[in-house]
Amino acid sequence: MEPTTTLDSRRRGIFPAPFQPGDVLVRVRQNAESITFRIVKPADVPVVKPTRRGGFLLLDAPPASPDQIAAAIRAERDSR
Repeated sequence: MEPTTTLDSRRRGIFPAPFQPGDVLVRVRQNAESITFRIVKPADVPVVKPTRRGGFLLLDAPPASPDQIAAAIRAERDSR
């Protein structure tokens, strides 16, 4: 028997691993009685840790050029 998930009164379900809070899921309707959820993997985002200098948080080096940042923002907006 496959694992099942029961929804509460607010249509929330508890999914087993590998699902994690914040995951983006795609719902695929197999037929009138079966729906499959698949995880949409986000792109790897570099994490830059700031350093504190003189009471301010600063980045050691810019992680990307302004053109790269603008292109990433545009691509994210276009994907919606």
